[in-house]
Amino acid sequence: MIESQSPRITLPESALAELEMVENSDWSDGVSLSGLIDWINHVVDMYRPDETDSRSSPNFTPRSFRHYQTLGCIDSPARSGKNAVYGFRHYLQALLVRKLLWERVPSEQIASLLHGKTNEDYKKLLFQGIEIVARDRSDSTSSPAAIGDRETWTRTVVGTGIELHIREDELPRSQTDIEAVLEAVERVLRKRK
Repeated sequence: MIESQSPRITLPESALAELEMVENSDWSDGVSLSGLIDWINHVVDMYRPDETDSRSSPNFTPRSFRHYQTLGCIDSPARSGKNAVYGFRHYLQALLVRKLLWERVPSEQIASLLHGKTNEDYKKLLFQGIEIVARDRSDSTSSPAAIGDRETWTRTVVGTGIELHIREDELPRSQTDIEAVLEAVERVLRKRK
C-alpha cells in the first residue's frame, strides 16, 4: 500500500466492537445487495478520512459494487433461490476496496491484493495502517452532539419482550436505510428462534 500518499485514517475503539458485532450477526440467510450497500455506506460515512482521493466516489452504488465484482475484488454472491445474497466476506471485501481506494491503490492492483485471502487476512488488511483512538468522533468538541446537548434516545415497546431504542440524531434517512435496519432486526429475531 502507498503509505506516503495515504490519507490518515483513525477509528474509534467502538469500530472494533462494531465489526465484531457485524461478524457475529446471523449471516446464514445472507443480505440483499441494497442492504449490504447501505450497511457499507453507513460505515464508510462514519469513518471516511477527511482527505480522500477525488477519483473515488464517496459511496458504493449497485453499479460500482458490481464493477469491483467484475474486477475480481469482491466475490460473486451466493444464491438463495432466484435471489443473490451476500455475507460477511462480501462486507469485508467491500470495506477493503473503499480503504484501498482511499489509500490511492490503483483499481488494477486491488484484485491482486485481495485474491486468495481468508476473512482473517481481510480483517488484518482492513486495520493495517489505521490508528485506533480511545474516543469516538462524536466525543470531540467539534461534534454537534457534544455542544451542550446530550444524546436523545426514544424508547418504544414494539412487542412482548421487544423494545426499540432510537438515537434521535441517527435516524434512518431513506427508504433503503429503513429496509437495511428492518433486515438487520429480522436477522436478529430469526437467530433467537
